[in-house]
Amino acid sequence: MLFLLLVAMLAIFTVVSILYQIKGLQKAIQKWDKFGLLPNYCFFAPNPLLNDYRIVFKRINSEQEEWEEVPIYMEFKIVKIFWNPFKYYNKGLIDSCHFLIDEFNVLENKKGIQFSVFYLNILTLISNFLKKERNYKNESIVRFSIVSSKGIKDIAIDHVMFASYNQII
Repeated sequence: MLFLLLVAMLAIFTVVSILYQIKGLQKAIQKWDKFGLLPNYCFFAPNPLLNDYRIVFKRINSEQEEWEEVPIYMEFKIVKIFWNPFKYYNKGLIDSCHFLIDEFNVLENKKGIQFSVFYLNILTLISNFLKKERNYKNESIVRFSIVSSKGIKDIAIDHVMFASYNQII
């Protein structure tokens, strides 16, 4: 008897969960779901990012005057479908760029952005990238920018989203 009751409850929960995925029925069913137990499955994020961010930097006090890109996107491989520890690192960097731009747009005193966790995260990324290079000099003055782009191989830069000027020690 207890087994049949449990099976019936799970069957009802399954049917209601399936019905809850239909947008028109969500509000009606939500009235009965006081504890928020029904799952809402979404394939896409509620506010997806529409373009890619690229982090580029330029060393001011060096002979090289060109902008360099910090590689935050890796080449796709089939193995990454099953094993991709870099995925969360990549998502963290993209989110840091997105949150930094949002935070910069809200701030009244724009100089305060230098104390932002997201700003410091990107600055640390550039610093670590520079320290891996052979010709790294201590106390490089670096200007970095976050640019939006489209394309994978033939990158087309849309516009500069954020720009900064810092000394990296």
